[in-house]
Amino acid sequence: MSRLRQEIDDIVMLATTLFIIPLTWLLIGWRWPRAVSGHDGLANLLVLLQALVDEKGQWSRLAYRADLLGGMKVRDAVGPFPVFGVLARCGFSPTAILDLTTFLLQAVIAFLGVRAAAGLATAWSGRDARVGPMLRLAGVWACGFAPVLGWKIGAGHQTLVTGMLPFLAALALVVAAAAGTATGTLVLVATGALAGGVLFTGHQMVVYGVIFGGPILAGTWWALGRRASDLVLPGVAVLSAGLLALPELWGVLAHAFGTDSLRVMHGMRITYSYLTGHPLDGLASLLWARDVLRPSQPQILHHEINNPVGPMLLLLALVPWRRARALAVGLGASAAAALLFSMNAHPFSDALLLLLPPLGSFRVPTRAILPALSVLPILALAGVLREQDRPRLSPALAGLGAAAIYLAPALLRELAGWTLAAAAACRPQRLGRLAAMPAAAVFLMLAAGGLAAFRERAISFDAFPDGDGLLARARQLGDEARRAQPAVGSPLVRVSASFEWPELLSNTAVAIGLSSLDGYYFPQRRLVELMCATRGQAYQPNSLLLRFPPERPSSRALFQLYDVAWRLDESGAVPPLIDTAGRAWFATRVRHAESFAALGRELVSLREDLALQARRTVWLVDADPMVARAALPEPIDVRCATARVDGVVETPGGTTIAVAHVSSPADCPLTFAMNYAETMQAVARGSDGRTRPAAVFPSYGALTGVWVPRGASEVRVTARVVRPPWPGLWPALGMALLAWQTMYIPRRRRP
Repeated sequence: MSRLRQEIDDIVMLATTLFIIPLTWLLIGWRWPRAVSGHDGLANLLVLLQALVDEKGQWSRLAYRADLLGGMKVRDAVGPFPVFGVLARCGFSPTAILDLTTFLLQAVIAFLGVRAAAGLATAWSGRDARVGPMLRLAGVWACGFAPVLGWKIGAGHQTLVTGMLPFLAALALVVAAAAGTATGTLVLVATGALAGGVLFTGHQMVVYGVIFGGPILAGTWWALGRRASDLVLPGVAVLSAGLLALPELWGVLAHAFGTDSLRVMHGMRITYSYLTGHPLDGLASLLWARDVLRPSQPQILHHEINNPVGPMLLLLALVPWRRARALAVGLGASAAAALLFSMNAHPFSDALLLLLPPLGSFRVPTRAILPALSVLPILALAGVLREQDRPRLSPALAGLGAAAIYLAPALLRELAGWTLAAAAACRPQRLGRLAAMPAAAVFLMLAAGGLAAFRERAISFDAFPDGDGLLARARQLGDEARRAQPAVGSPLVRVSASFEWPELLSNTAVAIGLSSLDGYYFPQRRLVELMCATRGQAYQPNSLLLRFPPERPSSRALFQLYDVAWRLDESGAVPPLIDTAGRAWFATRVRHAESFAALGRELVSLREDLALQARRTVWLVDADPMVARAALPEPIDVRCATARVDGVVETPGGTTIAVAHVSSPADCPLTFAMNYAETMQAVARGSDGRTRPAAVFPSYGALTGVWVPRGASEVRVTARVVRPPWPGLWPALGMALLAWQTMYIPRRRRP
């Protein structure tokens, strides 16, 4: 096949895939503008997307949000996923952005999968493998609507789906380079997948793709000739993607390795703190059926413990394993390592965590099987493409068979699927005409059965909820609350909601448009440390969903520091809750605590007097490296007793977080009722109009402290977006490298 013809075929395949994906969603019952995801898709992603839409798609304006979880670095904690930003700038609603992004992710997965399968079939058969319309549809269903993706998309785990893209892109590029079938379209799509995959917060799957997908990539390259030159294309694409993403990725990496992140990349062992795999779950995952899951496991965990394989497993018999022994070894090693690791099989899991410390920073180890599972439909389709010289079945009859298996009851679908797969794989003579059925027709029917299994899982959380309607109802309640009490319109004045909507969990108040200490995302580490300390607990790095019941002494201590002064009722009423230290205040003396645990005990012991004591005393945790770095002078000047805050002006978005109008007769410590972040900067303006930088430090363990210089009349706190040196240079290099590689793609036939 000529290079031009291959390029045209890839463009057509990509366009067809982009068309098939939403059409298939319509087939399985979704209707615009309903959301394709429930669970975290509503509680997390919609709330995030609403904030991004409010900022017109500008991720830099989400460098810090004071109204979320007491103050959070949204951009760097979540990752500035470019697709979200582009769609938000185009004016789409949060639900539309969620749906369109999901369709795009599925389309990229399907395109890369079908492309890798065609490349493998070309290499194995020695002739160009053409993917006809029937197999193209089946390939899109098998890869883009794999049953396991039904769980991930239904649960709103698009982050994990995005994190799978780098592995799939690398696999498609390795195969294309070895088979001599690379095109500019493939390189561009794969590079975009690599860049987008590392920018979003699905970094667990990026790491799992390297560790557990590495043997598959190595085995594929070895089985296809193990030529060093075949690594140039994927290597250049990875480098180009890294350079293109570097300006936006820099802040994400700085956050991950800084003191604001809940988890660190070494020294943690939270892998089995939430869930550990079980052999029975692995056996149940062999089937499409969802009803075979252990009843002892809570339903909320089903999407993590069940990774359905289905009858397509038998189609691996069509792969020429004698010519692909290295691939068999790599795939087997990946699957075995993932299963042993997920089940915490000693001493294997201990050795893996010791040798690869980043694994200890991620929970839910059952996700380690996803790289091997994503390769299953690719290998099955490659084996089918290699078998295309066998007698063909009428597309109409194959389509009727696919419709029948899709509409069949679950038990009948399971039996029919395994029977068809066994017939295609083993071809026993006693099955007669069934054994002579073309493998392509069997693959289409199994893809339809997998689509039915996808649908069962995707709608198990909520059958296509009205996301925009939910947000509109929330915003209406927020407007009523602000009319009832205008003070809660400030991001530094927080409410404690007396209720939770089940779709939004502890993000209910934030979705309503009010600031709250409760929330569900990636809180600042110091807030979690302070929360655990006031509760008398050890630090919990898994604390993503935070709730602060008002009746707890620990909650009341934090309420007084974070200005949680109001109680929000579901009717929109906002009665007062507790006296607080306010939005910002000066202190007249410093008190040191050796650790968060000591600070927590002391704060709780003050009970309702904490607000009054906080206006006099600023507590510092000596163990915090950012406190030592600030090098704060002591003792505090006695004139700070007359320092005052005349007013605080907060901005709901943007890099400017808060502006305090103050009177400071000496160098005095000012505290804002919001979380400290390493990226914060402060400048003080004097009465003469001159500005001076002011040191920012963690006060009271987690809050934002500013050492205000003498004579200041205004203090402005901003959040900077961390970027590498010469931020414009790296994308330019990446584009040049990508352009060179796209124009110079090896097209020689491989033996």
